[in-house]
Amino acid sequence: MLVAGVFLGSALWWLVLSAGVSRFRSRFTRPVMRRVNRLAGAVVVAFGLLAIRSAL
Repeated sequence: MLVAGVFLGSALWWLVLSAGVSRFRSRFTRPVMRRVNRLAGAVVVAFGLLAIRSAL
């Protein structure tokens, strides 16, 4: 039951995510995607620095 629940939850998440991206795809121009990518990169770097700091 646990494995089935995790599988169904993951499948539902990807279905919702794919449908949302498909619906709003025209709004994501190159400049918008560049900003989103830079923001995501900054968040990843911030979490990395936080992990390094907590390891010391």
